[in-house]
Amino acid sequence: MDKHELDTKIADIAKSLLSYCMARTSNHFEAEDLAQDIILEIYKSVDNIRNADAFYGFMWAVAGNVYKQWCKNKARNKACELTDNLFDEVEFLEDESSELYLLRRELTLLTEKYRRAVILYYIENKSCSEISTHLSISKSMVKYLLFKSRQILKEGMSMERNYGQQSYNPKGLSLLFWGNGANRYYHLCDSKISQNILFACYNDKLTAEQISLEIGVSLPYMEDKLKELYEYELLKKEGNRYFTNIVIFTRDFANEVNAKTTELRERIATILTEAITKHEAEVRSIGFVGSDMSNNSFKWQMVSLILYNAVIEILQNKIKVVYPKDKFGTECFVWGSENGEQSSWASQFGFGISNVTNEAGDYIQFMDFPINGEMVHHYCFNRQNVTNVFLDVAKGITENFSENDKALAADMVRKGYILSNEKGLLVNTPIFTKEQHQKIKSIFADTATNIANEAETLMETVAKILKEHTPLHLKKLAKDMAYLRLFEDAISAPVAILYDQKYLLPYNNDSVLPTTYVILK
Repeated sequence: MDKHELDTKIADIAKSLLSYCMARTSNHFEAEDLAQDIILEIYKSVDNIRNADAFYGFMWAVAGNVYKQWCKNKARNKACELTDNLFDEVEFLEDESSELYLLRRELTLLTEKYRRAVILYYIENKSCSEISTHLSISKSMVKYLLFKSRQILKEGMSMERNYGQQSYNPKGLSLLFWGNGANRYYHLCDSKISQNILFACYNDKLTAEQISLEIGVSLPYMEDKLKELYEYELLKKEGNRYFTNIVIFTRDFANEVNAKTTELRERIATILTEAITKHEAEVRSIGFVGSDMSNNSFKWQMVSLILYNAVIEILQNKIKVVYPKDKFGTECFVWGSENGEQSSWASQFGFGISNVTNEAGDYIQFMDFPINGEMVHHYCFNRQNVTNVFLDVAKGITENFSENDKALAADMVRKGYILSNEKGLLVNTPIFTKEQHQKIKSIFADTATNIANEAETLMETVAKILKEHTPLHLKKLAKDMAYLRLFEDAISAPVAILYDQKYLLPYNNDSVLPTTYVILK
């Protein structure tokens, strides 16, 4: 391995190495000294590396050896006998330098298989035979676990341990999904523990013990979350070290994107207003159901239709986004977004996009923005009976409704999705035939192409920024993940600009649903 290649690899692992040292020393200065000692030893021993692929394993081996020598030099060996008074409340009031405190600290960092054996033997006074039966393992394995636990605890008590920044300043993370199938991940980041595990392992490969210290949560309280994230492959493992397997749009990344793409977002907003104003009379003259909608509803509908055509249809087909397959075989992207990383427009204008269809090929298109109230697409998604009733009402086919169909229609009337008057039931959205929809797309064809081109430039800018904010093993996803950012940068952001300019006004309950429309085959 030549010096240039070694320098590059050292630069790549510098942050992980410093985190490793921070978890084992008492302050930042000691951590930096230890990291420098490790790097120096790596340079001195570089001739022992068989090939470049062996570098990372070699590096961690060197780090371990240097650290052990560092501990010996500090001569801080301490020991505490394991007794049955470990959980005595009076003794627990000792200060953080006491042996009992250190012992209890290390017990919280023991992995489950060791911890269960220790608790059964020393706390619950079970014999090795009883523990063997309880844990369904051999008696000799019980003895090994107890022996190994004593070694781990003794070594740990001699270490200086520091809780990481996330222990007192936890991160917030939203887990997002885009793909051709069911979202099986929506529940995985409901807890702060899961969110902070993913953050802790994003730039560093950490053991369960290191994650525990970084986020300030004892292993018994985070092991289930750790296991779940690993089973869903949001985390992966290299040896006994975990690392995050999804891209996270961090606050720093988003701030840089916002600073460098403002002009592009504003240009998309201008293209929209000019085109809609220019072609309003022509579009209304097509005579589709709802063509007499209010001016505000018309603007919302055309903005939604044009942006969908530009970003989802034109640009996605042009760049041919490749959806990776998850462990369930679903083609999808799963990614994280740091809470608070979006500016105020994104928190208001983050949106839901979806469509649902019936057997005849008719469909409902949704482009929901929270600023307009309830997200309509949630009501229809994965509810085929609701979709069928809504589209039957759109076509005026209601005479054969079952009692269940009538109940669903009544519920949609209460929500304002369907209107009921002397003429019967009507959907509260524009209705286009396939031909009418195609005419509108033709009218705005140049507009959609221009926006797609602007969005592509925007995407290239975002991809370049994202590569600088993404761990090495995830950089290959940067281009496709930059496409996903377009939902915010090329759709939500221009809509927010138009809203701030009062070109678009909030939905009025007496109006047509602003961003939902029906297309009949």
